[in-house]
Amino acid sequence: MTEGYSKLTNHTDFPSWSGLDVLLITLGCAVLLLLGIGMILFIQQASVPSRVLITTETSISLSLQLGVIETFALSIAVYLLGMLRRGYQWSVMGFRLITKHWIIGILAISILAIPLTGLITFLVLLLMGQPLENPQIDFLLPKDLSPLGAIAMLFLGGTFIPFAEELYFRGVLYPWLRRRLGLWLGALINGLLFGIAHLNIAIGTAAFVLGLILALSYEYSKSLWVPFLIHAIHNSAKILLLYLLIASGLNINF
Repeated sequence: MTEGYSKLTNHTDFPSWSGLDVLLITLGCAVLLLLGIGMILFIQQASVPSRVLITTETSISLSLQLGVIETFALSIAVYLLGMLRRGYQWSVMGFRLITKHWIIGILAISILAIPLTGLITFLVLLLMGQPLENPQIDFLLPKDLSPLGAIAMLFLGGTFIPFAEELYFRGVLYPWLRRRLGLWLGALINGLLFGIAHLNIAIGTAAFVLGLILALSYEYSKSLWVPFLIHAIHNSAKILLLYLLIASGLNINF
């Protein structure tokens, strides 16, 4: 056992975050995100002073930059203000070996979650009377997307972003909520916060359901690898499917 395990409470296998820990990590994430976005705007303004920075079009460069900023902001804040500050090792965060039956569980849950979240997004758009278009289409499918850019987006959106989001939402927020509110209320609020973070009602509703699934998978597996792999498979499959459909010549928005 590592020293970090002594900091866990007796009744769970999750890290014992305090309210101060969560506040510092969350503020750190927000500050790093704002600094990163500010840096993008500054570089754009410095390179093309007359350019209008706020446009309706997204470039592959901007999409990748925003994804990298999110990944670094969440990961660095959790590591520096959480893990390093509290002396937690990766195993304490939940990165433990996955049992054999959970390998099958990851595949089964992923197969169910992929169409489920797509259906939820579709139904929310339908009920709201909005166009049946993927709300993230501008981010995932910018006008200047190239094969190399598509590969970069697949790795970023399918691996690095899910890792950072699981580190924060399930590695930090869920254990804190779980101890104070119990399993189900903690998982529900964790999913709700995960949905709100997506800043879109349709995508956010689907993300709420996915977040609930991810929190429960962490609860019962006691390994953060499980929700990360489910999240990674979910995102990778949807991004890959979108690009394959586009490459086949289909004009698809959803």
